[in-house]
Amino acid sequence: MKILLPILAFVVLALIARWWYVNNLATAAPKPETELTRLKTLGLNDHGTMVLSGYDHFVFDRDASTPLLNANNETLLDKITLHLVQNPDLLLNITGCFGSDEMVATNGIYENIGLGRANVVRNLLVERGIAFERITLSFNTGTPELRKQPVAFNLYLSAQGVDFVPLAYTFEDMTFSDESFAPKGVEFRPILPLVQYADSVRKYLALHKDKKLNIIGHTDNTTDAKTSLALGKTRAKNVMRYFRELGIPLDQMAAFTDGSRHPVSDNDTEVGRRRNRRINFILE
Repeated sequence: MKILLPILAFVVLALIARWWYVNNLATAAPKPETELTRLKTLGLNDHGTMVLSGYDHFVFDRDASTPLLNANNETLLDKITLHLVQNPDLLLNITGCFGSDEMVATNGIYENIGLGRANVVRNLLVERGIAFERITLSFNTGTPELRKQPVAFNLYLSAQGVDFVPLAYTFEDMTFSDESFAPKGVEFRPILPLVQYADSVRKYLALHKDKKLNIIGHTDNTTDAKTSLALGKTRAKNVMRYFRELGIPLDQMAAFTDGSRHPVSDNDTEVGRRRNRRINFILE
């Protein structure tokens, strides 16, 4: 009996300690991001008119491109799909957003996590039956608070004037900013996503000898037209030289420039000018 008493006392103390942990330390732990309150301001915008509204915003973990979907998110995707099916002339642009605390995050061949997020959401709609070519992508960045509203859906018609120029961001029509060049410079120093894209293009062209890669350099309008054309052409040629060093034959490539003639954003802001300074790759 004397031997059993210390054992019983130990068991009782262990149970008390476990109860205290569960009711104090465990409950005091911060909630994972999936349990945070979601803003209910997500919808489908058609030139300022909200066709759908009041839905939960998607949630992404920091530096992640795959959304943590709830039932409300799935319902919105289903209704966007239905609206596009009922309106076959409409196209959809998905904007993926990311915070300043995610600037170094990338996703495969996409140079920022915003585009990576938009592409994952695009694939969710493609899985629901929407044609891939009806969905374009864009991105936005700002303070870490922007991650609370990480995705936006905007409808447009291809013939309509819009506030943005939709970019496909597909393997056959990919765009990268000028981060792979020194400011106003022409030396090509590819960032990792572009390196990965270039390697994929090399493998693709080796298997498809009838295909060709067009490399198009674009600039902002901070210089005169002649200087912009020269800058865009030199950058495109230097990119082509890099692809040639990877083993792609010259007869499967061409370098062009449009200078500043085809902006995709407002040249009046630094953010807009940065988007306009880009390299476009078209496989055809």
